[in-house]
Amino acid sequence: MTDEWIEEITRDYNHPCIAVWTPLNESWGIPTIVTESDTQAHSVAMIYTAKSLDRTRPVIGNDGWAHTYSDLLTIHDYEPNQQVLTERYATIESTLAFRPNDIPLIAQGWHYLGQPVIVSEYGGISYAKSEQQGWGYSVAQTDADFYTRYYQVTAPLLESPVVQGFCYTQLSDVEQEINGILTYQRVPKVDLQIIKAINDGNWKP
Repeated sequence: MTDEWIEEITRDYNHPCIAVWTPLNESWGIPTIVTESDTQAHSVAMIYTAKSLDRTRPVIGNDGWAHTYSDLLTIHDYEPNQQVLTERYATIESTLAFRPNDIPLIAQGWHYLGQPVIVSEYGGISYAKSEQQGWGYSVAQTDADFYTRYYQVTAPLLESPVVQGFCYTQLSDVEQEINGILTYQRVPKVDLQIIKAINDGNWKP
């Protein structure tokens, strides 16, 4: 993995769309990272390898949960309930108490150091607008239903004094998931001006 990671960074270093480097995601391939020091060391090695090659971008060690060292505290949260999300992101203490998939946000032996909190995956609202079959974390039946559900998961993040950024899952449908704002063919499922208004905090159901 180290050789491939160095190759990827060297290859893509000058690409303007790269905002952060993320060597590991959701503990894939490293299921023991919460408790085992050798797996944690692997995460840290990947982080500092990236930093040794690129001083210009932040690095996320293990996106979603079970962070060791990381420039950003990133969280994957597919909770559909607005009130639950509002309470979860009301304070840094309530945020750090969250355990996505019953996994702590910080690996044992490591600590939150004041990094920006980013909800790097949320939403995942399934909405079928083509022949494609697939799944999501909640299901919308109509455009109006989708707008309401999108608002319910986005508004708490906008209003939170803790969250500094968020990324909806996902831009378009993929092979097995139909939770995109666009179809697999990149056709908008809903009015994107309403999506923008929700993102700007200028729309309510």
